[in-house]
Amino acid sequence: MTRFLVGQALLLLAVLLGITLIGGRLVTWLHPAVMAALFVVAVPLLATLSAFPFRAVRQALADALHPEGDTPTKATSLRIWHLLEYSVVAGGLLAFCTGLIITFTFLDTANPFLGFKLAATLVAPFYSVLLTMACRVLRTKVEGDADPH
Repeated sequence: MTRFLVGQALLLLAVLLGITLIGGRLVTWLHPAVMAALFVVAVPLLATLSAFPFRAVRQALADALHPEGDTPTKATSLRIWHLLEYSVVAGGLLAFCTGLIITFTFLDTANPFLGFKLAATLVAPFYSVLLTMACRVLRTKVEGDADPH
């Protein structure tokens, strides 16, 4: 849990540093596509690294890319890919809701870019589904061909 909290704090510091470097324009960071990148990629990765050491995550990737039957790390790799699947889905939902909240704040103004913001809000669930499918495929590769039917 400590690793997760430290990772979240470092992520927040990186965002604040980025905001400072672009001249303090917070609106750029509140864009739904940026929220998608943070919530769909960074937060699930940090959540996984908080539950498992980096060495185990690296081994899970190796087990998925080069399945070699039963290895001692197979059970841990399956748990890592399972956690990543659910974390990516949860991150996509969080980013989608955050994007909707940000977009809905512009409903009372005559904003010509409202459609663009709504479209950008849909980026999070789109990438969430793609990454979830990738995690599912990699988890299936680790499981192997126990039942070919």
